[in-house]
Amino acid sequence: MNISKFLPFARILPALSVAALVAGAPAQAAYPDKPVRLIVPYATGGSSDVIARGIGDQLSAALGQPVVVENRAGAGSMIGTAYVAGEAADGYTLLLADVPFTIVPALYGDRIKYDARKDFAPISLLGVSPMYLFVNPRFEGKTVPALIAAAKDKPGSISIGSGGNGSLTHLMAELFMLNTGIRLVHIPYKGASASVNDLAGGQIQVSFTTMPTAAALYQGGKIAPIAVSSPAREAATPNVPTFEELGLPKLTVQSWWGLMAPAGTPKPVLDKLESAMKTVMQSAPVKQRLSSVGVEAPADPSAQALTRLLNADFERWQDVVKRAGIKFE
Repeated sequence: MNISKFLPFARILPALSVAALVAGAPAQAAYPDKPVRLIVPYATGGSSDVIARGIGDQLSAALGQPVVVENRAGAGSMIGTAYVAGEAADGYTLLLADVPFTIVPALYGDRIKYDARKDFAPISLLGVSPMYLFVNPRFEGKTVPALIAAAKDKPGSISIGSGGNGSLTHLMAELFMLNTGIRLVHIPYKGASASVNDLAGGQIQVSFTTMPTAAALYQGGKIAPIAVSSPAREAATPNVPTFEELGLPKLTVQSWWGLMAPAGTPKPVLDKLESAMKTVMQSAPVKQRLSSVGVEAPADPSAQALTRLLNADFERWQDVVKRAGIKFE
């Protein structure tokens, strides 16, 4: 048989086969093509939960898919955080993170079931809130210099409360002592509210906390703010100096909230989420929701801004925990 007349057809068969396979393959759906889950590593009702539900509604509109908020509380945020770290890196499971995200690694090291530095990809900075240093109005140290002088004059006589061992309020107290050279007696409570209640009652003399936690007692004249950790004075408390003004720039520390995805999430998905969040963060409902829990919308909500903040916090709290000798068994 003369097969030469079939050779041209033989040469094009492989190309036809590939074309047929490509034509028969289903097209990859554009992200997102199903609901997105937003994991809050705390119980319902707290500031993180309020923020998540506020941005969830707006992010749903921006993405064209439902954003479902799920609360996975426990172990000081570690359970929910570990859960997201173990989920598929496809943009369909996100994490609402806050300050403990950077504190927990300093406290527990390799005992936690995820690597906070490596297992997550930042998407957007959602909000910031400063810490205030409050005193009882009857206490002699009604300014930071006066507090420092009193502590040096009577070592071990002044107590500072916190919301619990390892909390941000505790680490702020340690940071304050490390940068002023004084020692105060740390009294841990089960929550920041309990600490400021005892501050108002005179059982302790000093405590760090946020303004929303202390607002009622502050407005009632039961406690007095003597410094704030924001970069500039707060509009709501224009007479309260910043720590930087007082010569303590290392106490310029903001509480924060951020949106993250598992590491390895494709860049186009991260880019789409970041772009959507820029729109979300400009919306009036989100700004109102943030304000309702004493949180300010950041000037820069980008992933890069969140990355800078994370890097600074990881280093800061690692240093404080080490220098203060804080250990948990």
